[in-house]
Amino acid sequence: MFRTSLQRRIAWVFVGLLVLVMGMVLALVRTGSQRIVANQARHELAIGVGEFERLLDQNQRQLETAASVLSADFAFREAVATQDQATVRSVIANHGHRIHAQVMMVAGTDGRMIASTQNGHGADVPFPFPDLLAAAESSGRSAGFRQMRDGQPYQVVLVPIMAPRRIAWVAMGFRLDDHWARELADVAGLSVSIVRIAPGARPVLLASSFGKPPGAAERYQTTRLDLGGGLQAVLQLPLAQVEAPFEVLLAQLLAVVGAAIVFFALGSITLARRIVKPLGELSAAAHRIALGDYGQPLPGQGAGDGKRDEIGRLAASFEQMQRGIASREDHIARLAYVDGLTDLPNRTHFLEAFAGMPAGAGGVVAVLNIDRFAMINNALGYPVGDRLLRAVGQRLAPLVSGPGMVARLWGGHFAFLLKDAGADEARRLADAALRALRDPITLDGQRLDIGSSIGIALYPQDGVDGGTLLRRAELAMAAARKRHSSLAFVAEIGAEPPHEQLSLIGDMRAAMENGEFMLDYQPKLLFSSGRVNACEALLRWRHPERGMIAPGRFIPFAEQTGFIREITPWVLDEAIRQLAAWQRDGLDIVVSANLSTLDLLDPGLPLYVGALLERHGVAADRLCLEITESALMDDPALALAHLGELAALGIKLSIDDYGVGQASLAYLKILPVNELKLDRSFITAIDREPRNAAIVQSTIMLSHALGLSVVAEGVETEAELAWLRAHGCDVAQGYLVSRPLAAQQVRGWIADHAPVAVG
Repeated sequence: MFRTSLQRRIAWVFVGLLVLVMGMVLALVRTGSQRIVANQARHELAIGVGEFERLLDQNQRQLETAASVLSADFAFREAVATQDQATVRSVIANHGHRIHAQVMMVAGTDGRMIASTQNGHGADVPFPFPDLLAAAESSGRSAGFRQMRDGQPYQVVLVPIMAPRRIAWVAMGFRLDDHWARELADVAGLSVSIVRIAPGARPVLLASSFGKPPGAAERYQTTRLDLGGGLQAVLQLPLAQVEAPFEVLLAQLLAVVGAAIVFFALGSITLARRIVKPLGELSAAAHRIALGDYGQPLPGQGAGDGKRDEIGRLAASFEQMQRGIASREDHIARLAYVDGLTDLPNRTHFLEAFAGMPAGAGGVVAVLNIDRFAMINNALGYPVGDRLLRAVGQRLAPLVSGPGMVARLWGGHFAFLLKDAGADEARRLADAALRALRDPITLDGQRLDIGSSIGIALYPQDGVDGGTLLRRAELAMAAARKRHSSLAFVAEIGAEPPHEQLSLIGDMRAAMENGEFMLDYQPKLLFSSGRVNACEALLRWRHPERGMIAPGRFIPFAEQTGFIREITPWVLDEAIRQLAAWQRDGLDIVVSANLSTLDLLDPGLPLYVGALLERHGVAADRLCLEITESALMDDPALALAHLGELAALGIKLSIDDYGVGQASLAYLKILPVNELKLDRSFITAIDREPRNAAIVQSTIMLSHALGLSVVAEGVETEAELAWLRAHGCDVAQGYLVSRPLAAQQVRGWIADHAPVAVG
């Protein structure tokens, strides 16, 4: 198909180009010949017209000579002078017969006829052509073309009869008939027609050189000569007469072009076949290469002599390309399926081998990890680590034979695949692997004692695809390391982390865009007045499909992924906007909001918070920002600097969950904070737990000594509330005071519950 199509296209292109060029040549020849024919026709017509006029002039002179001879005859002059009409009529008849003149007339000087050879022109009648007579009287003689009473045109001459003075006029004329027209046409080389033109009437043909009327397809170059007396000579040159040589030339050229096209087409087909045949072979070879067949030799000859022409060189290049592709594919296949460091199969090869397991057969997937491999890399360098991996691979490779496989996944992780095996075979393989790595490995004189942990997944009990089994085997291996055990089965480690936690990470951005986040506010009770003087803004997520999602399920992920930096600005803006609304309604209250580690380390946080307060018209001391102790420990210097900027704005600062973090008293004395929030783990059953009571009481005393107020969170019983009030705690927060409320419920709740009895 390829060969036939390309061969036809090549032949059609070559022949088409030739036809186009030849067509252009023929068009140019045709146009040029038409231009030459037109010029030649005009030239020949001009020559013919000149010859026709010459013949007319010659005939006129002959008539004038003949008339002059007659007028000079003495006997004729005497007969005219004596008005001997019979003699005059006889003389002019004889003379006209002798010179082949069809009309002979004699007229007196008074313009009346004396004698005539034409019927209808008797004696004593006016001369039929007074204009000729008038012209002769002024110039001595005259001539012209006139139509007689018989309807025929004549060439007429008029000369005087002198004796010695003019006594009469003799006129003679020759008929302009078809015979006369043919004679002039033969001499002039033109078709001659005599027509009469009368005003308001159609032209009338009087004489013509045509034997029969010309056909409609015949073309002529035409000109007209005015003969006078309403007569015209129509002279026509047949264009076929001029075109004949060019038509012959064009026919010969067409024959040459046709023969050239035929020979060129045959040559093009032959050349196309010589070009297309090796190309077709190369195309078939390319198809084989595309299918991965690199073994068959390529055609070694081109369209010409060996490999010296272009197609031969193309075939040679194609052969080099085939060898190069085969070599690169071998290399790529090795890269794709073989670990370049240990020469063991890689993860891709491992998964494909698992996919080829027979349906219904059991199997084992085990993952082994070298303990402390990262420490070896960091301490001795990556080259030593690479050599260690090669040595481990050499020890593990002999442990599996037959249809199984040992592969390196990544880092210090190796995988085993056993086909048609169960838990017993898996345990024996694990024991063999642990024994193989028990002996130290010496590299450059350095003795390396390595250990390993192995996780085992069984097919199909623990999964039906290779990826799932590898993942679960790695989880089992991680569990074994955590338990300081060398071996763990998937069935022993329990369930995997729920997938919904991972999907929530992607849902948080959509939640921000769709307005799914909201703030609830939990009131705080001031012991000194028994009134609510503050509340904490608590973030809530109303998921469209999962309902309310607790903060503990998504806030940690938001902090891990950095998305908390988008959540916190929204929380601050929403809390300050609500605080401004409460102030406009006359509710004087402080709102607390939490900051994460990433928020506290953000250099733009102080400016952002200050801009929000200014935009909403809220005093800085109405906002309290709560920071956990762990947030202070990541970068204490930077955290302290940002806290100083916030405190300079007049914003209240609080250390949240105090007592469960890592902050020391050294930091506590320099932090620009206003209050400490005791974690609920110390408040629960404080009236019954002496240790909790001792810690809380000492913290209250320390805080008051440092000028800080103390907030106890998680207060849920009257006994806990009474103990805190009795021991000088400043503020209580918890379900006993109030559960978190929607923003629109806070004002009404405070009005209904203030003042609150506190013991």
